[in-house]
Amino acid sequence: MGRLTPLTVFSRDLAKRRFWVRPPEPTPDLLMAPPGEGVYLGRSSMLAVPVYWDFHRLANPHLAVVGMTGSGKSYFIKTLITRAWRQWSTPSLILDWAGEYSPWVEAAGGRVVRLGKSAGLNVLDCRPSAKKLLPEQNEEDTNAAQKEAKKSSEAEFAYTPRFRIEQLVTSFKILGELGHHPRAVRLLQESLEESFRKKRINPDKPLLASRPSKSIPTLRDALKLLHKSAGRKTKDDDMSAALGLMEFFCPPGADYFSRSGGLRLEDLVGPGLVSVDLSGLPHEAHRSLAGLTILQLLKERMRSSGWSRTRRLRLLVVADEAWKIAQDERSDLVAIMREGRKYAFGLAVASQNPTDLSQTIFSNAGTLLAFRLQLHEYREILRQSLQAPPTLTQQLERLAVGTALVRFAWDKPGESAMPFLLDVEGEEPANPWKIRVDDMDVDIEREDLRKRLWRLGLSDAQISSVCSAFERADRTLAAEELARVLTGFGLSRSVILSFLRGLGVPDDQLVRLFSRLAARSLGVRPDELVSIEVSHDKKK
Repeated sequence: MGRLTPLTVFSRDLAKRRFWVRPPEPTPDLLMAPPGEGVYLGRSSMLAVPVYWDFHRLANPHLAVVGMTGSGKSYFIKTLITRAWRQWSTPSLILDWAGEYSPWVEAAGGRVVRLGKSAGLNVLDCRPSAKKLLPEQNEEDTNAAQKEAKKSSEAEFAYTPRFRIEQLVTSFKILGELGHHPRAVRLLQESLEESFRKKRINPDKPLLASRPSKSIPTLRDALKLLHKSAGRKTKDDDMSAALGLMEFFCPPGADYFSRSGGLRLEDLVGPGLVSVDLSGLPHEAHRSLAGLTILQLLKERMRSSGWSRTRRLRLLVVADEAWKIAQDERSDLVAIMREGRKYAFGLAVASQNPTDLSQTIFSNAGTLLAFRLQLHEYREILRQSLQAPPTLTQQLERLAVGTALVRFAWDKPGESAMPFLLDVEGEEPANPWKIRVDDMDVDIEREDLRKRLWRLGLSDAQISSVCSAFERADRTLAAEELARVLTGFGLSRSVILSFLRGLGVPDDQLVRLFSRLAARSLGVRPDELVSIEVSHDKKK
C-alpha cells in the first residue's frame, strides 16, 4: 500500500500550473450578435457557443473560404447567402466557374444566367444602367451627409469608353502573355479606341443610357481594324501577339464577348439570387474574361452608388474557383476587397487551393474559413496566414464535413483574433458519396460526380444509372463496380483510369484494381494472372 508524502511547492511554481484552462475560442460576447445584427452560422466546436457573422463588428464584410471538394465549402456559402437574404434582404450574385450552384439556385427560386452559345456579352458596352441596380436605403441612411457623399462620388467619376478600354486591356494583360510586348498592348488599345470612333463615338465622353445597343462597337469590330492595320506585315511579332490574343477571344462562329445587344449588368444584378454560370465557355481564360468584365462593371456601379451607412449589405458577390483572377493583384477582386466596405458590398472568394488566392485577399478578408485540407503545404500556408499554433492547423486534415477553422478580424483593435473551430448549421450538408478502393474511401459530391461523368460523354440516362448504383449501395460504391458500369457504357480502360486518377485514387491502387478486373474477365484468380511481354526481332 502506498503512502502520501507532503511536498514543498513554491508559489511561483504553483502559478505555472493551469488547473482550469479555457479552450482556444473567442469569448461569447464576441461570437454572439444582438438580435437582427448578424447572420447565424452555427456553434463553436468546443463550447457550443452560437456564432453570428456580424460584419459591422469586423474589419470588412469580405470572406475567404478554402476547402477540398466535399468538405462543406459550398454548403457554407449557400447558408450565408440564404440567411443574408432573410436577415437583410441582401441580393447575391454568384460567379460560378464550374456550374456547381445552378441546380441549387434554380431549386431556391433564383435565376441562372448561362453564358455561352445561348447568351453573351459585349465587353465594350459601357452605357450607364437605365434602372437602379441596388436596393433602396432605409430612412436611417438618407441623411444630409449621406446624400452629399453620394453626389460627390457621382460627380468625381465619369465612366467613359476610354476608361472601359483601359479596364479591358488590363484584363488582357492578366489573361494573356503580353508582359514582353508593350507595343502589342498599345496596338490593342488603339484598335479598340478606333472602333468607337468608327461608330462616331468620342472615347472621352460618357455614353447615354438611351443609346441603341447596335451603335456600340464590339471586339470583332476592333479585330477587323487590327487585321487592316497589319496588312502584309508577316514578321511583326507585336502585331502577331495582338492579333493572336484578339482572335482567341473572338473564336469563329462564337460571339461570347462580341454580342451586340448582349447581357448587361442590370440583367445580372437584381433582387434575390442570381447565378452566372460560366461553365459553358470553352476555356478558362474565356471564363476569367467574363468574370473580370462583370466585376469591373460592378465596381464602377459600386463607386457611383456612393458611401453607405446602411446596417445591411447592399450586395453579396461570390466568386468560386476563380483562381486565374484571384491570384493577380491587378484583378478587380482585389479592388473590391479593398474598397467594398464603405459601399456595403460584400465579397466571398472560395477555392479548393489556398495558393489560388493572393496574399492581399487573405490579408484583407475580415473572415477566413478553412474547411478540410489534406495536403501539408496547404495547411502550412493557412497556419502562417492565421498565425495559429501547429496543433490547431493539423486538425484541418481530419475535420468533419461542415466543420471549419475560422478567424474573424475584429474592427476594434485589441480584440482576440484567435482562430477557432466552427460547426456550420444550416440546411443539412450534402453527405458525400464514397468510392471504395481496397482500404480507402474517396469522397465526391453528387453534383461533382454528375459533372465529371457528363464530361466523359455519358448521356443523362447513363449518368442516372451510375447515381442509382450509388444509392443502392448506400452511397458507397466499390471502384471495381463503378469501373464495370463505365466499361458497359463503352468507355475504354485508359479513359476510366484517367477518370479515377482525377478523383484522387493513387496509382498503386489503380494497378491492383485493373489487375482484378482483367483476371475476372479471363475467369482466373488475380494471383494466377501473369503479364507476358513478347517482342519479335526481325532477321536481317
